[in-house]
Amino acid sequence: MKTKQILMAGALALSMVLSGGMLTGCSNSSTKDTKTTEVAKKKEVKTIGQKSKYSKSLKITNSTGKKITVFETKSSSEESFSDNLLDDGDAVKNKEQRTLYYDVKENDKLDVKIGLQDQDKTFVFKDVDTTDTKKVDVSLKDDKVNLDITKKDGTTATLTPSEDSAKTEDEKKDEQEVKQEEKKEEKKEETAKADSSNKSNTSESKKENTTATTNTSSNKNNSSASSSKPSNGSSNNSGSSKPSNNSSSNSSSSKPAEHTHNWVAVTETRTVVDQPAYDEQVPVTEMREHEICSSCGADLTGTDTSAHIYQHMINGDDKGGWHSEWREEVTGYQTVHHDAVTHTETVTTGYRCSTCGASK
Repeated sequence: MKTKQILMAGALALSMVLSGGMLTGCSNSSTKDTKTTEVAKKKEVKTIGQKSKYSKSLKITNSTGKKITVFETKSSSEESFSDNLLDDGDAVKNKEQRTLYYDVKENDKLDVKIGLQDQDKTFVFKDVDTTDTKKVDVSLKDDKVNLDITKKDGTTATLTPSEDSAKTEDEKKDEQEVKQEEKKEEKKEETAKADSSNKSNTSESKKENTTATTNTSSNKNNSSASSSKPSNGSSNNSGSSKPSNNSSSNSSSSKPAEHTHNWVAVTETRTVVDQPAYDEQVPVTEMREHEICSSCGADLTGTDTSAHIYQHMINGDDKGGWHSEWREEVTGYQTVHHDAVTHTETVTTGYRCSTCGASK
């Protein structure tokens, strides 16, 4: 009985050891899988756009100090940009690097549109040559986004946005409204000219019919009167040409006056800096007493005056010891600030019609 109990206890202990090892092995395997997943997540680099069989790629770094919330691309020969390549809620953080995937047609270059967070304007870069480009830094200078390109050979270049791309949406809307107003005015003028031409043609047609009727009546009168008064008949024919002159007069008077732009200069006042502000270091001085040797003129201040005078006495050239002199000395410097020197000037930035509001 004791032997059986010992064997059963041994078997039970061996079973516990084996099951414990299996559990430990499972635990270690699970831990390794978790760590592998975490490493994979750390190595994962975010992208802009979708990778395809024909797409190209660039390394883009945000160095603007702000978040990039709009990133659109297109081939340079295409008219419109793609939809925003950044998903809703996604933004390229400052100092963040991403891989941009883009497609361009053969022999085409890349056009890029970039917008920053909390800004109502975007910046467009046209005909970006990505040949041999190693990386692109998106930077911000003078409130405008720039692209700092680094080539594979180490050379760099900075691309600035196109002129109208940095305008706000309100400015673009104003320009569109002005253009629409100009088109409406042109259409009104064309319509007025067409109406005037139609009225003139109708009037001419009526006049011609009236003239034809008058000529027919006149011819009848002339035929009936030709046997007795041929000279009067000649007079009647000459009088029948007057209605055509009236027709011409009425036609010209029915045309409406064409709109003539009254251009008025649009100006703005600018401040020009003639001399920038600067700080000047002005010396601070004070009068201090100095002991001067009467024989050689040496400054004995702070030295052994007696020894110096004694030496002159030995040499036989003593002229009466030493005397005091007050001299101006620089004891320090004071910072004096000078404001900038500026003036204002008025600059003409364009012209606007005072009548219709068109601009040029």
